[in-house]
Amino acid sequence: MKTIRDKKRLASYIETFDLQEYMDCDLLSMSTLQSFDKEEHLIRTETPSEYLYFLVEGTVMVYSFSSDTQTICIDYAQPAAPLGEASSLWGLMPKSSVKAASTCVCVCIPLQKYRSALQQDVRFLQTICQLLSYRLNAGITLANALNTPVESRLAKFMLANQENERFSFQLTTCAAILNVSYRHLLRTINNFREEKWIEKSKKGYILTDIAALASLAENLSE
Repeated sequence: MKTIRDKKRLASYIETFDLQEYMDCDLLSMSTLQSFDKEEHLIRTETPSEYLYFLVEGTVMVYSFSSDTQTICIDYAQPAAPLGEASSLWGLMPKSSVKAASTCVCVCIPLQKYRSALQQDVRFLQTICQLLSYRLNAGITLANALNTPVESRLAKFMLANQENERFSFQLTTCAAILNVSYRHLLRTINNFREEKWIEKSKKGYILTDIAALASLAENLSE
């Protein structure tokens, strides 16, 4: 975690992502800008975070462990997601960890100094209640998705993360997000290649049969 001492850049992020809309408190005066390296943790299980975060650059993975220590991806957050509002804001022990899936930048509010102000900000609390409701529903969707074939999950993920019909997502992170082993993911990708739905390229995979992938993804949507 490294501090970025650039007030203009901080103000630009707050304006770009309308972060002030989250609260009545003056976000610019109470926040700092921090960067995180890939694989660096923002929040660790059973360790209250010192900050409330707003992700403004990069991607993070929210995950926990099953009883057999398998990593289970709970969420995959992109700008401008708030992080730490469920536990750290209230001084509770987080039940999941958050780590950077790429180099990340966050607008950070130090909770030791501003926890009380946030807890008394009605606008902020209303926004957080809406967010927690969304994440509760997302958790139900995750539970249902784990019973869906990996082929359907991978097809949907590829379609959602392709650009100009090219999928260049890092496969280790992809496996964690889909809650499958790396080996299982590679087998599924090879099956897709054999079916000629995708083909290998220098920087990932080209989606050669969008219709077939969309048909597979529909199984998950339903």
